[in-house]
Amino acid sequence: MTPSHKEALEWLRKHGGDAAFDKFGVALAMGENAPFMRSTWNALAKAGLVEIYKPFGKGRGRVRIVPPETAP
Repeated sequence: MTPSHKEALEWLRKHGGDAAFDKFGVALAMGENAPFMRSTWNALAKAGLVEIYKPFGKGRGRVRIVPPETAP
């Protein structure tokens, strides 16, 4: 993991562990925009540390931290 990946995970933890993406791919949680690009979240999802999902099957999606018992 790069330092940016670690910082992104820490940011998400401090902001409730769940964020929504806006139309530009910026994560928004607890009223704040994440200072990380969508590619960072995609890399974390590929590593199995976060999950990118669409709760209602539409929209731009969300990102959440994967529970420790299911993480690789």
